Amino acid sequence: MSISGLLMFLPFGLLIMVAIAVVDPGPIFYCQERIGKDGKKFLLWKFRTMRVHQLTEGGQITRGSKDPRITRLGYYLRMLKLDEVPQLLNVIMGDMSLVGPRPEVEKYVRLYNDEQKRILALRPGCTDITVIRGHLHDATLLDDHQEDPEQYYIQILMPKKLVANLYYLEHQSFLLDLEILVGTILLLLRIRKNLPMTHTI
Repeated sequence: MSISGLLMFLPFGLLIMVAIAVVDPGPIFYCQERIGKDGKKFLLWKFRTMRVHQLTEGGQITRGSKDPRITRLGYYLRMLKLDEVPQLLNVIMGDMSLVGPRPEVEKYVRLYNDEQKRILALRPGCTDITVIRGHLHDATLLDDHQEDPEQYYIQILMPKKLVANLYYLEHQSFLLDLEILVGTILLLLRIRKNLPMTHTI
C-alpha cells in the first residue's frame, strides 16, 4: 500500500518539491529523530514547512498554526497533511506502520510513566486513533496557548494522546485499523467531521 501510495503521489510530490525550493530555497525534506517500536530511534521524513534559517529556533513544539517559522506554502501543506506523505518511506523501511501511535521525540518519551511506555510495544504510525476519535488537532489547540505551548502539550495534549493510544493497544484489529485509515482520508477530504473524545474512546 505504501509503495502504491508513493507511486500515485509522485507527480504531485514533484510539484511540491519544486514549490518548496522556490518559496524558500534549501533542503526539500526535514528529518527528525523519533522514538519507534521498543524505544528504537529512527529518522522521520517530512516535507520541510519551516524557513531554513529558523528550523532550529523556538523548540520542538510548533506554536500553533500561526507559528511565524512556517512558510506560507508550509501552512497549507500542514493543513492538508501533505507534509507527512514522505513518511511512507519510513513505512517501507520498516520503521513505521500506516496505523499506530504517532512517533514522539525522545525528550517527551522520557516523561512517560510505566503505563504510558506500553505504547512503545507498537510500531508508530502515519495516522492514529486520535485522528478519528477526538481529533486532537495540535495546531488549532496550541493557537489558544501561545504563552507556553510546550507545557500545554506536556500537561494536557500528550496525556490525552497516550490514553487514546493505550486504548488502541488493547483493542487492535484489522477493522479498527481500516476505520482509522478510511476516517483519516474522509477527514482530509472534509467529508467527515471528527468525533468527540470520551473516556472510553
